[in-house]
Amino acid sequence: EGNNDHNYWCPPELQDTKMLLNFARPAYFATVDTPASDMCAGAAASLAINYLNFKDTEPEYAEESLKKAIALYDFARETHKEAEDCNEVLSLGYDGGFYTSSYDYDELAWAAVWLNICTGKKEYIDHINSVDTSEVTETGGYKYTGYIKRIMETTGSTWQNIWVHCWDTVWGGVFAKLAPITNNERDWFIFRWNLEFWSGEPHLKCAGLADEIWNMDYQHIKEVDTNDTTYINMSPSKFSVVNEYGSCRYNTAAGLCAAVYRKETAKFDEEYTGFTDWAERQMEYIMGKNPMNRPYIVGYSPTAASHPHHRAAHGSTTFSMDDPIDQAHTLWGALVGGPDSTDWHRDITKDYVYNEVAVDYNAGIVGDLAALYKWYGTEDMKPEENFPPKEPEKTDFWIEGNVVQENVERTQVTVRVHNDTTQPPRYLYTEKLKARYYFDISELVAKGQSIKDVRTEVYYDEVQSTTDMKESATVSQPIHLEGNIYYVEMDWTGTLWHGARALQFGILVGQDAEYESNWDPTNDYSREGLELSEEFGPTDKIPVYFEDELVYGTPYGEEPKEFPPINPSEEPNTSATKTPATKTPATKEPTDKTSELIYGDINADKKVDVTDMSLLSLYLIGDRKLTGDQLKAADVLTDGTVNLTDLATLRQYLSKKIKSIGPEK
Repeated sequence: EGNNDHNYWCPPELQDTKMLLNFARPAYFATVDTPASDMCAGAAASLAINYLNFKDTEPEYAEESLKKAIALYDFARETHKEAEDCNEVLSLGYDGGFYTSSYDYDELAWAAVWLNICTGKKEYIDHINSVDTSEVTETGGYKYTGYIKRIMETTGSTWQNIWVHCWDTVWGGVFAKLAPITNNERDWFIFRWNLEFWSGEPHLKCAGLADEIWNMDYQHIKEVDTNDTTYINMSPSKFSVVNEYGSCRYNTAAGLCAAVYRKETAKFDEEYTGFTDWAERQMEYIMGKNPMNRPYIVGYSPTAASHPHHRAAHGSTTFSMDDPIDQAHTLWGALVGGPDSTDWHRDITKDYVYNEVAVDYNAGIVGDLAALYKWYGTEDMKPEENFPPKEPEKTDFWIEGNVVQENVERTQVTVRVHNDTTQPPRYLYTEKLKARYYFDISELVAKGQSIKDVRTEVYYDEVQSTTDMKESATVSQPIHLEGNIYYVEMDWTGTLWHGARALQFGILVGQDAEYESNWDPTNDYSREGLELSEEFGPTDKIPVYFEDELVYGTPYGEEPKEFPPINPSEEPNTSATKTPATKTPATKEPTDKTSELIYGDINADKKVDVTDMSLLSLYLIGDRKLTGDQLKAADVLTDGTVNLTDLATLRQYLSKKIKSIGPEK
């Protein structure tokens, strides 16, 4: 269900139906009563191609793929149902409102052309382009009865494809494969005209009238049609844009079709390079030679798009596309949506128009790149060794805390434990996760008391509150360590969650024989560093154990161990940047205007948010100018320079790792 997936903006590994009934992912089956002729035909085409891929290396698997492809295609034909005018198909599969198919004729043709290639049976081509010769139309032609009737009603008509092979319509691919099989003037004209439309290459004349070319061999005409001036919209930098929503996916699909055209025309000694020359220029644009200086392939360079609209890469634990600001993973090689028709692009996670990624986005670029490497590759274009690099190590389990209240009778603490697993993100179904809070009862012993006067109580358990009391963490009674040192053990084993869960408990102490209260928490090991505050603060004195192994903090009486950082991406690193530091203007005596300056509020909208961070990022890579008060607001460290350290600090502030920016108050 598309809505379920879209609403669950967290790692998909955590989309467990047993835990999250509102985000269930049901499966739907195509049957005679609930057909899906478009989907079945598309799957048949994929399995037919699979046969070609594996017939020489894994013949048994290949034969099984072909067998299933034929069965799916036959089922799609049998269940295909259309309205009387053929414009509406009544047998499309359920899509939940996402990527709705216009019809199934193109998918049926796509499957048929590949099954012809696999089997050599002409009947599959007949399914595509058959005509009814029993009756002549008013214009002297015949009605098409094959799948192409959806785009050409009779042999007296032709078709100009102003779109491209994509997730919905696959006619571009159909004619790219059909033309070399039929060697028909109509099919070659449709194939070539679409690429002329995309590339701006001159339109060539057709060898005859529409009612002639349907039954005419390819004529290899090279005469330019000066009357045809229909071309795609291009950006100021000559990037071909058929639609601004995912412009790169459509562009690279056209590039792949251009490569097929060159490959096929080479077979009859008229290899045409104009379309692939255009495709190479487009790919150079996509790889960074554009006004934004931004490759639209994630991970390609330091200035590449880095915030794809991809919940697994983003790794949010709060259902928010704004949290975290930087993505948990690099989605190496993913093609993002790309620029609009003005060459502009916005690189933020929630902008699915500019930064969507999907299988269909990468489908075209892989073939496009392979072909361009074949014809334009150079010796220095070598694969990178040990690529992609491993993700930096990080601490998956850690804890923070605060003091809610304390006096001579009790200490009441809230801890917040984190399960920040990312490789992969996971619930701890059976794995053990525990933490220890150490305390010292020397002051009690000095007054004649003992550990028998100490007990624990739980006041709030976020695990309980988020599971309708079905699961809960536990806090033990005091456990002896040595001498007057004890600890309580917090245990989250068997509780299913990801992210952070708070647990508030108290250490309560009874009175002595004189009815005096003697509790003093200042000598407690785990109390050190915790603040009496509503805010959580870091602590390494409450160690965390995963599967009985220390993974965070320092137990009482032990030497500190070094652990990986909690969030490597948020560690400021100024050594790697070559961005020159920019001096902010010298400040004068405060005026009414400067006194209202909000550090971090670069766009002066009275708030500090991700938009300001984006502006600072663009400034640091040279894509945006900042002047005057903008530079002052960007200098969040107030050290007279604006550089990557300011960006890292602003990022920490927005992710609530630090409480303030600007001058100390």
